[in-house]
Amino acid sequence: MTQTAVTSADGTTIAAWSNGGDGIPLLICNGLASSPAAWPTLRDPDCGFDARTWFHRGIPPSSVPHGGVEMSDHVADALAVVEDAGWDQYLVVGWSLGVNIALELAAVDDRVAGVLALAGVPGGSAQAMLPVASIPRDVAMSLVSFTTALLQTSGALLGRLVHRLGELPTTAELLKSTGAIGASADLTTVREALRDFLAMDVTWYGHLASALQRHQPMDLSAVSCPVVYVSAAQDFVTDPAAVEAAAERTPRGRVERWDATHFLVLEYPDRVRDALLELAADVEIG
Repeated sequence: MTQTAVTSADGTTIAAWSNGGDGIPLLICNGLASSPAAWPTLRDPDCGFDARTWFHRGIPPSSVPHGGVEMSDHVADALAVVEDAGWDQYLVVGWSLGVNIALELAAVDDRVAGVLALAGVPGGSAQAMLPVASIPRDVAMSLVSFTTALLQTSGALLGRLVHRLGELPTTAELLKSTGAIGASADLTTVREALRDFLAMDVTWYGHLASALQRHQPMDLSAVSCPVVYVSAAQDFVTDPAAVEAAAERTPRGRVERWDATHFLVLEYPDRVRDALLELAADVEIG
């Protein structure tokens, strides 16, 4: 894995990383504040893809932004990575928050040949969170808003607790044993991903999450490329029904449902790669 610095439209320095491969051009739009550890197969330079992505603005080693943290800013960061790569055409895979970015990007950049959208929706994410039958929708949305506000005002105490959880090897085992992350996920990879994620500045994460909540459902008529949505049957973060409804609203959208949790990128990394190879064959890029 190699890391480079790119400059976004507002002058913010963004840390991009590449797997160093020479295969199919692929932009990864990551989950909120997630690290390269979320993509164990795509980090391999021999995976068949020239895979590139970036650390979200304000998440080290990317700089705190000169501008905002709205969806348009994330899209500008994505375009900075693409320009640095020099691609004429490329695929995009988005996970969770990254689905929002991937589809906003596809709506403005005709170089996007196809999108794989994993466990996320094109805007309106807050309305699709916490799909638990026993929790009324308005209560679930209030819980999401409260948690986001708490993160922004929590200060150092909650930050220390979160960081400590990330350092404990038993945290990953607990999440797997309770089914929050599926049993097929490699324990070492889960530990790495959790360690990176829970090392974040929780206050800054709250600011990023608040901006995500402000991203309204997209008008998908401008997305002309094929989009393969994947809903996760055991997803308690993003409602799989909302993912499937988004596919119906997308001009060239289709949907697959996997028996997975929201963390399907960790549970089925090879299946993610295979889905991308299938999409690349469908759109004849490679």
